[in-house]
Amino acid sequence: MDLSKLSRNQQIALGGGILAIISLFLPWYGFSFAGIGANIQAFDSGFFAWAGVLLAIAGAVVIALKAFDVANAKAGNLEAEQLALILGGLGVIFILLRWITETSLVKFGLFVGLIAAAAVAYGAYGTMKDEGLEMPSADDFKSSDDS
Repeated sequence: MDLSKLSRNQQIALGGGILAIISLFLPWYGFSFAGIGANIQAFDSGFFAWAGVLLAIAGAVVIALKAFDVANAKAGNLEAEQLALILGGLGVIFILLRWITETSLVKFGLFVGLIAAAAVAYGAYGTMKDEGLEMPSADDFKSSDDS
């Protein structure tokens, strides 16, 4: 595993994936009053929180598998980089939905998770552009049987 072979965009995506893993265990919501307090991590913050982080991690894994020549994960007509972009983007959307639906008592873990998912999406987008791929379109989601 030679990390020097990774492009800057692949490093950003993988770094975002690592940061996403860390964000799972940071406090996303919490309070402290008169010496008594409680913190809630991503897994206890609802579906959008943990699903968003796991989607971002999945996007980073897709980039890592291709970068280290382990596997080239494709989904239908989507290349690995396009798939990683979609996963990272969905991660950002899910975490934003978590934040929008519960705005009180927010802690820094939510913001770390949001930044991590955005880093995965940005790194996947850059890697996709490095490979000369276009943004996924509706046609990419059709199977060859639909033609």
